Amino acid sequence: MNKEQTVSQLRQIMSEQLELSLPDIIKVEDRLYEDLNVDSIMVLQLVVYIEEVFNVTVPEEEMDPAVFLTVGSIVDFIHALQGEHIV
Repeated sequence: MNKEQTVSQLRQIMSEQLELSLPDIIKVEDRLYEDLNVDSIMVLQLVVYIEEVFNVTVPEEEMDPAVFLTVGSIVDFIHALQGEHIV
């Protein structure tokens, strides 16, 4: 899965599961809290959906707030958990 596909899936999760109103296209530089109106509870929910959709496990010790700053940082994190090189 490439970066664009991951961003697209993340957008779908945030739009459908977290019921956020998002622009049609979200960018890797979009900030979760400031640009996409995600709150801390939504981040916890997002982790659950990331685990389900991307078939990964997010270890508690990996729950660094820096991972959830931007769309790009989450995408990089997902790909790292999957052990993939980012395209």
